[in-house]
Amino acid sequence: MKYRLMLPLWGLIIANHTTLAAAAPGEPVIPEHTVSIMSFDARADGATDNAGAVQKAIDTVAKTGGRVVVPKGVFLCGPIRLASHVELRLEKGATLRMLPLDANFPSENGRCLSFISAKNCTDIKISGAGFIDGQGAAWWPLARAKKLALRRPQLVTFERCERVLLENITTIDPPNTHYALRLCKDVTMRGLTLRAPGNSTNTDGINISGKNYLITNCDISTGDDNIVILTHSAKDWAKPMCENFEIRDCKFGEGHGVSIGSHTSGGIRNVLVENCSFERTTAAIRMKAHRDKGGLVEDLTYRNLTVTGARYPLFISSYYPKEPKDPSLDPGTGAPAEIKPRWRNILIENLTVSDSQNSIIIWGLPELPITGVTIRKAGFVAQKGALVFNAEKIVFDDVKILCEKPPSLRTHKAGVEVITNCMEMLKL
Repeated sequence: MKYRLMLPLWGLIIANHTTLAAAAPGEPVIPEHTVSIMSFDARADGATDNAGAVQKAIDTVAKTGGRVVVPKGVFLCGPIRLASHVELRLEKGATLRMLPLDANFPSENGRCLSFISAKNCTDIKISGAGFIDGQGAAWWPLARAKKLALRRPQLVTFERCERVLLENITTIDPPNTHYALRLCKDVTMRGLTLRAPGNSTNTDGINISGKNYLITNCDISTGDDNIVILTHSAKDWAKPMCENFEIRDCKFGEGHGVSIGSHTSGGIRNVLVENCSFERTTAAIRMKAHRDKGGLVEDLTYRNLTVTGARYPLFISSYYPKEPKDPSLDPGTGAPAEIKPRWRNILIENLTVSDSQNSIIIWGLPELPITGVTIRKAGFVAQKGALVFNAEKIVFDDVKILCEKPPSLRTHKAGVEVITNCMEMLKL
């Protein structure tokens, strides 16, 4: 281990960290034209499949652009597709309920269709004080038992869409993910409530890739990642497929926290997470990648976060799904390739962690260490101390770890720099 005490180097640290909040994403422009699904013979009886009526309303409004309103009532519905310049508004007391599990559930190309989808659209919006109910409970045990022939439907999936606003809706119990937005641009998600039991299978809250996202004032409790940023292979390694994500003023319950990965091969840059709370999440700050499905992830800032009762409050790993029992057991695989995980330029500050199982885990590859992580003004009360393995340029500045099981800090092939007023690590 390389370990040395340093005097304050505020200017150096700030200069080396370039993560900045991105400009607010562009929001959709929706013409002032409104129709109700009731004008297309929708029935709020909780039994009639209203997919035809809702889709006809969307297709009609799409000719000029405008708003499709779902009024108060329970409307059973099969998969529907949004169109450009269309808003779907669920008014207070309205529930759009997805068809239940059935052998004839609509499918295409080997997977069940998503409940609400859009592809290559511009200026789309889902809003209102209503509910989108996925009726997922019947799907989860079959998924765990691997008894489903087709991939489960997601609640909302948008692909390569631009200027998207999702606002104030409550989503509950999806068979799979709540929101999956793939390679979209200029996306705002605010005031959303997402709910699924902690033991539900793969019910990610918000699964995203693309550019220019703002996620704010959301309340998310799910059975998998609360929010996850990930991306698959890019043609140009020098240009990240994913950049400019701001996540702030959110509340997280059950789930795996704010995650990056496990697929990062397309590159991710410029992520800001601030003013958020994590209550009994499995993880809070979580970054992970497959050893051979990684890419460059850089310029990340996490600040003003409180974490209570997490298993992994701060976790950065170049192994997925599991690390070796001991870092000495992995000799490395030779020279790193472009597909290896690369983590760099990460700042974590003003972090308070209590009643947690672990504290800090930073675990890189022998052939490609994690580099450039600064943890500043952080306090941990946890069962276990920090682990820093295969890492370089790791800075602890005013970091205090109170742990039940010593040591407070364990390292392996790690360069750790400790600034004054730091390392006050005590056994409880």
